Amino acid sequence: MGLAKAIGIGFLALVILALALFIANFASYYGKYFGPTGTHLVEGYPAGLVYRGPPTTALAGYYCVVSMNSSNGYSIQLDAGLDNGLGVQDAYGTFVYINNALQTAFLDNVWSKNNNGAAVLLHASNPSNDVINAPCAWLIISIRNEVAYFGYSLDGKSIVWYDSYPVGANYIIADGQTSFVLAGASNGEQAQLNSALVFLALYYWNGTTWVPAPVSANSWLSGTVETVNHAWVYTNGMCGVVSWPAPMNNTQCPGAPSFEP
Repeated sequence: MGLAKAIGIGFLALVILALALFIANFASYYGKYFGPTGTHLVEGYPAGLVYRGPPTTALAGYYCVVSMNSSNGYSIQLDAGLDNGLGVQDAYGTFVYINNALQTAFLDNVWSKNNNGAAVLLHASNPSNDVINAPCAWLIISIRNEVAYFGYSLDGKSIVWYDSYPVGANYIIADGQTSFVLAGASNGEQAQLNSALVFLALYYWNGTTWVPAPVSANSWLSGTVETVNHAWVYTNGMCGVVSWPAPMNNTQCPGAPSFEP
């Protein structure tokens, strides 16, 4: 009886120790990829911010590309998961070739998933209609009457709505697929960053005004398959910066825009 009790206590201790090690390892992994603040090294994933706020009908992401040297182009993507399982994307990047040179433009996509969980493209705008040089701007996604509207703002005061699509959803959710990131240009590409400095900030609409979105650094979970080869991501929990080759431990948080979704 005593021996059985001792064996039982020893086994329980081993279980507790194994559980503690699992929790410690998980916490370390979680902190690396989902840390709410601080500086993180990203390799082989999109680099930026993950939305951790409440369900909302609109997101506005401010980006400013201070410098960018990527040998194969890049994109700034505002990706949003919807309450019915669809994913939508509003992006700026090097999507168009004109005279054998990459040109920047705005582009949106709407995605669903098949029974195997693979992404299925439902809709995409034609980026050649939206060629523009906008190194610093706002990307906006708004859900109204089950329709997704895609827009951008160059001044933070007015929105250019350049596309829309009926999605049958009512709001955007923070499911890990909602993020604001620097990534490859398209088609699952990985941006080969030689150097970069991009400021990012995210706001959500609370029904009456724009509110700074709670975010976490690094985008291991993201609504996109495009990635970067390497980048440093820093966030203070509200906005962030992506840089290479040196990390930055501070960022610039812009004030809320005055446009309404």
